[in-house]
Parts: sequence; structure tokens; C-alpha cells
Amino acid sequence: MRKFIFMVLLMTGVTMAKEYPESYDAVEAKYQLVGIDALSEKEKAIFAIWWLEAEVNNGGFHQYFWNSAGDNADIAVESLNKIGATKTAELLKQAIEIAFSGSLPLTRDDRQTLLEINEDKKMDALGELDDSFYEYQEDFYKMLNTYGAK
Repeated sequence: MRKFIFMVLLMTGVTMAKEYPESYDAVEAKYQLVGIDALSEKEKAIFAIWWLEAEVNNGGFHQYFWNSAGDNADIAVESLNKIGATKTAELLKQAIEIAFSGSLPLTRDDRQTLLEINEDKKMDALGELDDSFYEYQEDFYKMLNTYGAK
């Protein structure tokens, strides 16, 4: 799956971070077996941040929230802050503010319903954040690898 997403992004010209976290494949396999709640704090960080990047690069913050990856947006914000990627965490918090008035819905259905309210206006505002995200002001995978080594 990861290689497929990378190829799609490569073919569409979207730039991604230089390196994936070293242990993503193992974390993804564990997630498939036991779910997010059974992952360690470090594993949750790797999982949530990887999916944030994959979804935002593939279709922006709107797509991230629309899809199941958005279930872990709160974990992504917390994890980004813990590894020191505060600029990226702030972008995600701003996206949550735009899309949901700052209160992330707990279910995908609720997120989708709220995303459809004033959708064009939200898409425009989220699009600006997408552009900021694509600038990669922080190498959060390097930060994750360092954090994961602790």
C-alpha cells in the first residue's frame, strides 16, 4: 500500500518527505493486527504522522479529514508536538479549526457531514494550508526517526 501511494504521488508530481520513518512497515503490520489503541506512543506517532502526510499529499487536508486517516488527527497533532514538528502541528490545528470550528468530530461520518457545510469556503481555506504543508518546513520523518530511537 505504501509503495502504491508513493508511486501515485510521484506520478502526480507531489513532493513528499525525504524518508519514511524506518519502522513504518512494522507499525502498519501491528496496527492491522491490534488497532491503534494497542500501539505504543512512538508507534502511534509513526502511524498517525505517516497517514497525515500521505492523505494531505494525495488530496489535501479535506481528503485527510474525509478519509479514515482523519480518525487519528488528534494523535497526529499531539505526536507532531512531541517530536518537535510544531509548525506542522499548527497547520493541522488550523485545518481542524477551519473544518470543524476547532472541535474534531469523533467519527468519520460526523467529519464528512461537517465538511459538507460551506464546503467551497472550507476547501479554499484548507487549500491555503495544503500549500503551506507542501513547503515541508520541517523534516518530520527525520524527527520521528530520532524520536523513535529514544
